[in-house]
Amino acid sequence: MSYPDPLADRLLTPENAALLIIDFQPTQVSSIVTIDPQKLVDNVAMLSRAAKLFGLPVILSKLDATGGAPVLSEITEILPGVPQIERTSLNPWEDDCFLEAVTATGRRKLVFAGVWTEVSLSFAVLSAIQDGYEAYPVIDAVGGTSELAHAAAFSRMSEAGANQTSCVQLICELQRDTGRTATVEEFLSLLFEIKGPGPDGS
Repeated sequence: MSYPDPLADRLLTPENAALLIIDFQPTQVSSIVTIDPQKLVDNVAMLSRAAKLFGLPVILSKLDATGGAPVLSEITEILPGVPQIERTSLNPWEDDCFLEAVTATGRRKLVFAGVWTEVSLSFAVLSAIQDGYEAYPVIDAVGGTSELAHAAAFSRMSEAGANQTSCVQLICELQRDTGRTATVEEFLSLLFEIKGPGPDGS
């Protein structure tokens, strides 16, 4: 079977996407109420493994307002060579080092995981869209400090043109075909470890 050009494909591919992980630090993660914090960390760890499996560029960013606490080890142990970009700006897009790292990937489709939904995550998504990027916030790899704030942020991002996705959709989109044997074994392992919100949203 023939496939579309992986660089021009409408869907996400290992060749056209990058993963941006924002503010997964202990204080921020512990304040999340829209998804169980441990579930959130598990899901972002799986996204990190998927990015490593499929060769996506990854950007890790952290906020220095909490004493510059490092990105959670559950993420950095999977991505040991990825630097942690420290910023003072609540909007990562307004940090020169962050923006330079995004530009250096050469990718125009940006997948976002981050906390808080209503602050750093949504600010970066809105700014990326304004600058002509396609933004894909992963709904089960982000978290807000209240249900209302989280919903309002997603509404605003969607109205601006953000493309909501999920951990399962993203991992399947990158694999696309189980006939791609080089990655299929680990792909299946990741797929059946996904820990999304339960029926009650927890």
